Amino acid sequence: MGRHSKRDYIAGGRNGLRATDAGSNSGYASEVEMRHALAASYQSMFAAILLPISVYFALTVFYHLFIADAAGHAFLSVSSALIAMAFLAMGLDVRRRALSYRELEFFGFAFFALINLKAAANNFVQLEPAKLFFFMLPMLIVAIFGISTRLVVTAILSSVATMLAFASQAGGDMLLQASMIALAGSLAGYCISTLTRGAISREIRARVTAETLRQTAEAQADQDMLTELPNRRNFFRRLRERLERGRAGGEEFVLGVVDLDGFKSINDSYGHTVGDLLLIEVAARLRDAGGGNGLVSRLGGDEFAILIDGARNDEQLHGHGDTIRESIASPYLISDIEFSVSASVGFVRSTIADLNETGLIERADFAMFRAKANGSGTVIFSHEHEEDLEQIGRVEQALRSSDKEEEMSVVFQPQVDIASGETTGFEALARWNSPSLGNVRPDVFIAAAERTGLIEEMTPILLGKALKIARDWPGDIKLSFNLSIRDIMSSTAIDKLCRIIEASDIDPARLEFEVTETLIMSDFETARKSLAKLQTLGARVALDDFGVGYANFGHIDQLDINTIKIDRSFVTRLADGGRTAKVIKTMVDMCATLGVGSIIEGVETEQELDVLQGIGARKVQGYYYSKPMPPDEIPAFLSRRFLARIGGGPASVARAV
Repeated sequence: MGRHSKRDYIAGGRNGLRATDAGSNSGYASEVEMRHALAASYQSMFAAILLPISVYFALTVFYHLFIADAAGHAFLSVSSALIAMAFLAMGLDVRRRALSYRELEFFGFAFFALINLKAAANNFVQLEPAKLFFFMLPMLIVAIFGISTRLVVTAILSSVATMLAFASQAGGDMLLQASMIALAGSLAGYCISTLTRGAISREIRARVTAETLRQTAEAQADQDMLTELPNRRNFFRRLRERLERGRAGGEEFVLGVVDLDGFKSINDSYGHTVGDLLLIEVAARLRDAGGGNGLVSRLGGDEFAILIDGARNDEQLHGHGDTIRESIASPYLISDIEFSVSASVGFVRSTIADLNETGLIERADFAMFRAKANGSGTVIFSHEHEEDLEQIGRVEQALRSSDKEEEMSVVFQPQVDIASGETTGFEALARWNSPSLGNVRPDVFIAAAERTGLIEEMTPILLGKALKIARDWPGDIKLSFNLSIRDIMSSTAIDKLCRIIEASDIDPARLEFEVTETLIMSDFETARKSLAKLQTLGARVALDDFGVGYANFGHIDQLDINTIKIDRSFVTRLADGGRTAKVIKTMVDMCATLGVGSIIEGVETEQELDVLQGIGARKVQGYYYSKPMPPDEIPAFLSRRFLARIGGGPASVARAV
């Protein structure tokens, strides 16, 4: 992994909870922070003292000039005036700007020195033993606002020394009394300083801790705790800001949604701790793949979002999608186990329409699901998709209120052995004739049914109808039936289908259930268990659209697949040259080696059929033989098949149809 150690993660973290010791000192102020905070607190006290003290010394000017009857009154009044002006200037400066810790300490020394010198000057001019205790007053004042222990201790020692020096001149008794006053004053001053500093420090630490917790809470509210990417809330806010800037100044951007394929099976099979570590590495790769040109966020689960600044053409977006998918597809080594996942990417430009953030991400999601469904990897949302999306909305609404038993039906497309000309089976295909919408395209209403969960209601109805029709066919004709991802991923749904099969009075060996590569790889382990239930009944399993996704022959073996259906995209490329034919032949031969049947889909022309016969293919399906037909046309088709077969072989079958 390289970026995090395992001790940073909680076992069984459920893909979202993460504990780290990286911030173990959070909530405690650093020495620098404490100095700044102390300076701010003590400066307010210092400012409150300076102006009253300057007023006091201004008053002493008049006292020395007009009231006191002592020698040197002119000197004392001038010194009082100078000190008053110094404190006034100092007070104005302290109120005008923020002082540093060192500056406040320096001002504290200056303040004490001036007062102590003034007290010494008074006693030097005229010693008054009764007033020696005045030396304790500046010490106590400094003890209250003194920002450092050094300042307070200096003030205590200087006050005591000066007071005792003058007390010694007044005789032994006065020295003894002054010593006792000095001791009491020193203890009081030090205690006052300690208590004041302690109270202020505790208040500062509490304030810093509260601020740290507030900042942490704000960060956690905007950050995904597992991947440290911006979370869904943060992403939607930034997306909204981008849209507002775009409307104001025409700034374009692209929104991308990235969804992992195959993550759930890893998460379920190896535990959430491994799943968490995998998501963290995926997030790191997405950041790297972004190249610093956009914002990467985690929307939740295994879904991520990307904001890319600036306009991008289709080629650039497909290239960016390929970079993302290639980065994610590289193997992962977690706990000495190697994993592989792939990704589907959907992009939408901010200029597609005047949309809010919800509408924009809905379209990026739609493009991503299209990419996942067709196996293309990356899809860019277009105006054609907008029409599809609107149609799906109408379809979903009509589907919810539909009488599925009455409106749903099945048609059948034959599967033919081109070597013998025999029809070996029919694939059941769903149809929906809506009273409000008319005949709805199967890909549209099935996608809508899967999105809304209504497919779980439809599948049992369609299977029941298909089984009822197939019961009247010859016993060697099999029925192929497609299952959706929701059918496979729900044990309740698969158990219901098993009960329908058991109650149908049809031999399960005549049934073959088709699943897609995308379906089984979305949750491999659950798919394996569900398909095993069907196979236990005696039914067979076919892997549909093989060759365009990411399943391989290893998956065929693990799932005990009986048949693979080679995707029609290979057939459409047969005209491009011999390489595609070799690819199809390789797949057909590999199936034969593994004892797995194969059916090639999408055969439409005699030329395609001739090429497939030449490479040894046996079973095919496509318009060359027949479009999907209603149930009442099947007997006539089978009769024509029989007559054509005994009259001239497979080519005659096509002509008879």
